[in-house]
Amino acid sequence: MHRMPAGFTRLQPREAPLVAAGLDGLNARWLLEVAPTASASPELAVERCRVLVDGTDCRWPFRSPLDRWPLEDRSVPVVLLRHVWQPAIEVDPLDEALRVLKPGGILISVTANPWHHLAWRELGREALRLPSWPHFQILHARHGFSLATPIASQVRGYVPGLNAALVLVAQKPVEPARIEPMRFARPEASHGAAAVSQCRAA
Repeated sequence: MHRMPAGFTRLQPREAPLVAAGLDGLNARWLLEVAPTASASPELAVERCRVLVDGTDCRWPFRSPLDRWPLEDRSVPVVLLRHVWQPAIEVDPLDEALRVLKPGGILISVTANPWHHLAWRELGREALRLPSWPHFQILHARHGFSLATPIASQVRGYVPGLNAALVLVAQKPVEPARIEPMRFARPEASHGAAAVSQCRAA
């Protein structure tokens, strides 16, 4: 029997300010949020498009495999992945997030802390299958993201059970500038008569 992913609604009051802090200073006009169907979206001061998922597929506003979004390459400024790291979700969406992000775009990933009692209340012993803070960072670095999480959040993430939600901020590498060789037109010799100078010595 297929299990539906948990929504982690109880984490909302603790999760929302951490996500808002991750967005602080980005000046993003909108973001793409990918979250389980049972998950309520946090209040954020930014426009968003929501994609709701179950264990292997996107369900709304389109239907597609979770690892093949019908979106253009390099078209999204910010991707927010919320609670897609739980056992009921069988597909890793990081490759797709990397593909659709613009160069230099920001990824914000949220997962429940496997060592916090709220995760255990939601998943029971299966909470231990959630990624710990070091594993969560390695997952993103393995896909080529540059970690941009503030130092304070990094330190707090290493303390077991301190944060109910782990929030990681990462950046897609900026593409290097391309320099094309400059081509100059060949100088052409003038065939007209030279102008007579009108200058006179004083």
